[in-house]
Amino acid sequence: MATEIEETLARELSEVADGVLVPPMPSLTSADEPRRVVRPWQPLLAAAVVALVVGVVAVLVGRNGGGEPEPAPSPSPSVTDPAVPVTAPTVPYVIDNRLYVDGTQVPGEWWGLETRHGVWLATQFDGSWWWGGPGIEGAVRIEAQIDQGPAISPNGLYIALVDLSSGEARLTGFDTQPAGEGFGEAPIPDLPAREDGVALRVAAVTDEGDVIVQGTRTRLMWRAQFEDQRTVIDLTESAPDQVVLGATPAGLVVVDGGDGATDATSTAPYLATIDGDGRLTPGATLPTYDVLDLSPGGTWLVRAPAGTVAGEVTAVGALSAQAVGSDDEVVLEAPEGWGFAVSTWTWEDEKTLVATLVSDGQGGAARLVRCDVRRADCVAFPVPATE
Repeated sequence: MATEIEETLARELSEVADGVLVPPMPSLTSADEPRRVVRPWQPLLAAAVVALVVGVVAVLVGRNGGGEPEPAPSPSPSVTDPAVPVTAPTVPYVIDNRLYVDGTQVPGEWWGLETRHGVWLATQFDGSWWWGGPGIEGAVRIEAQIDQGPAISPNGLYIALVDLSSGEARLTGFDTQPAGEGFGEAPIPDLPAREDGVALRVAAVTDEGDVIVQGTRTRLMWRAQFEDQRTVIDLTESAPDQVVLGATPAGLVVVDGGDGATDATSTAPYLATIDGDGRLTPGATLPTYDVLDLSPGGTWLVRAPAGTVAGEVTAVGALSAQAVGSDDEVVLEAPEGWGFAVSTWTWEDEKTLVATLVSDGQGGAARLVRCDVRRADCVAFPVPATE
């Protein structure tokens, strides 16, 4: 009996030891820094041995009717959480005023990049605006005089803008698909270019192609993809005092302007949906912010908290992230000696985002950083080699 137990135990220990998966080394702040050697397999192997001994005892106690031990179940494979990768970004990015798309540098000096589902929108230092995307060859210039930047829909299908090239304000836009067409001009007579010294701007474009344009007094929604494109809703009547700040995969970001608020730095905004008649249905409340961006599926948000990027601030040492609808917040810290360049962070998927790093004075080559919001971990890496 003792010999049988010993043989069974020895055989099963050998099989489990062969099947134990050794997890990867834990990531450090920078991919270039030396790594400390650790041996995570030791507690795993010890745990496997304990589990196996218990399993063998159970096998011997629970013999089948023929007097032979029932076979022990195969050990379950270990589940490991991979480290934050340092591979090339999967989304367009700008670093040192250079724009990279699909591993290729796009000619020009760039800044102000936005990207949605592979479609990107950016401006050059001469004030011109350009865009590109899947099925689109190269960078395409937007032939318009633009004061305030265009807006792109969360699904990347539409871009809308206020064009001043004719001497008057014209609300227009276009479909970003390879065979897409322009919106034409919104039927809004006497659309002001500025109100109280503030330029009119496109606050949001929805995934359905509805365009929301706002000034200090004007708040309109043009249903650019609805029927004959002639429907315009006055939001001052359908949603009085509500100021739309942008469109996200989880809905519009709106702030109650009843007390004069025009941004989300002091008044908490909220998510909302909007119907064809311009009526808002409120959803989750959001935290205040200076800069906000939601993940492609609308499940996570990352923000520069209110008051952190005011004035001449070019970088922040930390960002805040949380699941949409949750109050549980995680802090994403930039690697020591570096800061997140303002407004350069871009989501790659539902858990990771990439950003440009700015040195705090130590110098060194430009770097990128990738953060995993679920791990609350950020890893810096050099700019990948490009074509």
